Amino acid sequence: MIHVHENRYEYLEEVNEGILRCVPRAGSGSPLVLDVGCGSGALSEAISGLGYRVWGVESNPEASARAACRIEKVVRLDLRQVDEVRKATSAVRFDMLVFSDVLEHLYDPYSELKEYLEMLPPGGMVMVSLPNAAVWSNRLRLLFGDFDYDNTGVRDRTHIRFFTFKSARRMVEAAGCDIVKVDFTPYLVRAILPFVKRVYLRGRQPEQVGDRQIVDSSGYRLYMKLIYPVERAIARLRVSLFAFRIIIVGRKR
Repeated sequence: MIHVHENRYEYLEEVNEGILRCVPRAGSGSPLVLDVGCGSGALSEAISGLGYRVWGVESNPEASARAACRIEKVVRLDLRQVDEVRKATSAVRFDMLVFSDVLEHLYDPYSELKEYLEMLPPGGMVMVSLPNAAVWSNRLRLLFGDFDYDNTGVRDRTHIRFFTFKSARRMVEAAGCDIVKVDFTPYLVRAILPFVKRVYLRGRQPEQVGDRQIVDSSGYRLYMKLIYPVERAIARLRVSLFAFRIIIVGRKR
């Protein structure tokens, strides 16, 4: 459970597999990564397991406290306070920036991305993950005149900007990067995840809710091993329709 403003979110962790699969195993020297908007640090921890040193930026006190137990350092600032983040990290130079499902929460994601890129040397890598506004479920709802917001997912009520593959790629390029790779996470079986979460949370008190009880379950591991590869293969037939997340890998010019 994490408190955001006056609201309480039952928080069930998952690692952004789309970004993780694009992060190569680190070579010598333990490259330094800045995970901007790292949340409770689940993805950051997974990246550190590939041989990286990982710092995070996170303002939520509950999430940042959890992340601080998982990674090397957490800068407890709002990610929009770029100048303050720059001051707090002025003694280091990052090799990679990660923006995992955060830019869509900003009024001016292009400007924020461009400013953070100043913390990278030329040739540094950036990993961006954004929800796909053109996913089939959104198209179907719009067809029937429905665009209600949800607590999570593509129509998360805290989303301010919406992206397609074309606009996401254009933003990363305009910010100063060459596109190295465009990838995705599928949205077929995942469409039932909100239902799974509701079933799991039903009747449980907040203290009974474990953040990782779905992602660490045998059912989830079986899904990732046997079903997820098939789901990705099907989604490749029409990525713009069946992708849940847009993954853009860029290299700073």
